[in-house]
Amino acid sequence: MAEVIRDDIDFAAYERATDPSVKVRAAASFEDELAAEFAARDASKVTEMFSTKLRGLIDFRPGEVTVWAGYNGHKKSMFTGQMTLDLCEQRRRVLVASMEMYPGKTLARMARQAYAAMKLLPAEIQRFSKWTDGRLWLFDHQGRVTPAVMLAVLRYFAEELQGEQVVIDSMMMVCASEESLDEQKQFMTDLVRVAQETGLHVHLVAHCRKPPSGDDRPPTKYDIKGSGSITDQSHNVILVYANKAKKAALEKDPNDARAQNEPDQLIIIDKQRNGEWEGKVALWFYERGLRFCDDRISNCEPYVLRD
Repeated sequence: MAEVIRDDIDFAAYERATDPSVKVRAAASFEDELAAEFAARDASKVTEMFSTKLRGLIDFRPGEVTVWAGYNGHKKSMFTGQMTLDLCEQRRRVLVASMEMYPGKTLARMARQAYAAMKLLPAEIQRFSKWTDGRLWLFDHQGRVTPAVMLAVLRYFAEELQGEQVVIDSMMMVCASEESLDEQKQFMTDLVRVAQETGLHVHLVAHCRKPPSGDDRPPTKYDIKGSGSITDQSHNVILVYANKAKKAALEKDPNDARAQNEPDQLIIIDKQRNGEWEGKVALWFYERGLRFCDDRISNCEPYVLRD
């Protein structure tokens, strides 16, 4: 079953402030690194979200920070849950720090997504729990944690459990206030440093401020609440936007063919520092299985859950 990182572990040893050493080296000494930039990436080392149209568009590379943002109620956590399943299916070692949900509820939602189903049989629950071994860990803590503790948890996961990917849900559970700009800026600086030092890829969920007109338009990276350093220092920014207008139209007329053919969700890559593609993809949402699909649910097959 998924392993839990308790919040009663003494993380003090991992709270050290490790300033990166400064080294001045001749450019020629970086020849191997230069060659690696032009070499084809080993497919086994690429980490992507293969269950949606994002496949091949972004690689969640070691040592980077990805910010996932959107308006409140636009399924950010739901989408990153499916993204986490994709990481686990690729045998990445993933930690989910969701301080707003109990581990049981987090796993229940992910299990439904894995089977694309509303209810699971006992045998399916056991199979899912077994499949998470060596793939998935959860930080067993609800409520706010300090930036120092969160960074210590990341170091612990990387050093003691050979972690590779971390999902922090959300920024507001780490920084006291989304308007505490200095605290956010320092946290982002430290988060990027920890990712680079440990090789972790960190996924950070953040919120967007709604414009006065409401959430009837997709947000941009400039709509993220708080410090501009959230987008400035992150390597990637991905925005999650639900088509609320479609839902309203279908509530008014369930047979509205035009609304039925509209996508339920837009996923927008608004920044990718070390990648080539930025743009948006349209997805459909399968309510019964809490899954995001490439078209009107035809691709929402259960995960293979390979051993």
